[in-house]
Amino acid sequence: MENYIEKKGYQIGKRPLICVPVVAAKKTAIVEQVSRLARENVEMLEWRIDCFEGINDTKEVLEVLKEIGSLCEQTVLLVTYRSKKQGGEGVLGSEAVKELLLEIAACGCADLLDVEYMETEEPEAFFAALHEKNMCIVASHHDFLQTPYTEEMLEILIKMRRAGADIVKIAVMPVELSDVAILLDTTAEFRKKYPQTPLITVSMGTMGILSRICAESFGSCVTFGADACVSAPGQMNRHQLEKVMNLLHGAIKGESPNIYLIGFMGVGKSTVANALRRQSGMEIIDMDEELEKRAGRTIPSIFESWGEEVFRELEHALLKELAQRKGCIVSCGGSVILREENRQLMKQSGTVVQLTAEAETILERVKEEQHRPLLQGKKNVEAIEVLLAERRPFYEQARDVAVVTDGRAAGEIAVEILDYIGEH
Repeated sequence: MENYIEKKGYQIGKRPLICVPVVAAKKTAIVEQVSRLARENVEMLEWRIDCFEGINDTKEVLEVLKEIGSLCEQTVLLVTYRSKKQGGEGVLGSEAVKELLLEIAACGCADLLDVEYMETEEPEAFFAALHEKNMCIVASHHDFLQTPYTEEMLEILIKMRRAGADIVKIAVMPVELSDVAILLDTTAEFRKKYPQTPLITVSMGTMGILSRICAESFGSCVTFGADACVSAPGQMNRHQLEKVMNLLHGAIKGESPNIYLIGFMGVGKSTVANALRRQSGMEIIDMDEELEKRAGRTIPSIFESWGEEVFRELEHALLKELAQRKGCIVSCGGSVILREENRQLMKQSGTVVQLTAEAETILERVKEEQHRPLLQGKKNVEAIEVLLAERRPFYEQARDVAVVTDGRAAGEIAVEILDYIGEH
């Protein structure tokens, strides 16, 4: 039976997450990069503390960790100290590293902590100490010289597992192309024998890029994509990596019915659609954005120049077109459910998910936005509640399932939706 580790709505060990390393030296650069990546809904970040210029000052490390941890509300945060011996910048002694990692675990701001298995004395006892602080451990080993035989790599992975690691990781350097195949074969074999233990495997360098993009096929639960700077040889740009992995995921899973996200403005359709895309690999179609692109003007301008009825006809025509497609996440306009024809189209061609939120939540999300014609002069809780009440019967007729979004991470909501679809 497979085992998944739940972190911030993501299931580590299911579909591979893309982890983006942060290797800046200065605090300001680290915070700025993490803030930007978190706003862009990156699934997972790795802060390489060995690259931080303040690594010798535990207090300074923890201050930065607390600050970036607060930014990663919906992003899994992995903290890694990589020694020189294992390919990093770290020169701390083994006891100093242990003390630092224990302080990081006690801080409670990291979701995962990388521990170099081969560089840690008595790893079982150290892992137990970290577990006492509720820390999730990624035990790692890097070989920058070669790719060992499958038997040797399996032995290392099994030792890390037996020592108590929650996730095991091995990264090796290929000397020839056949080495990449050896690494992938090792990944698949370990996954088959120990499906309850998530693992990360990487074949480094340009020769090993294949291992980074086909993680899903062989069982690796995380792959690494670069933002500004790479942290290891062969890392692809994160945007390119995401595109390739999504294409492969679609091919692996085959075409599936559409997912239609409906709900009042401000319930989080666009945000949840992006989270679904990251976890499913499906293409997103935002109906309002597509209509604006085709009309060459904004939604408020369409309303003002052509009238609401023309807008509804354009919306219906687009929905008919989308209903003929497969494997799309469709973020619907707030009023698409008003027409019976639209409700039937969605029901017949996919799963209809209504996202809900309280009027107070909706107001907080849309109060600064100027592109909501329906709320002109009505940006208050009472007016929103009236509109919600008017549309409630239409949502109930259209939906297959309703999902609450108040106070929840988009990744968590996406998992709930995909689980529902999988069960039905």
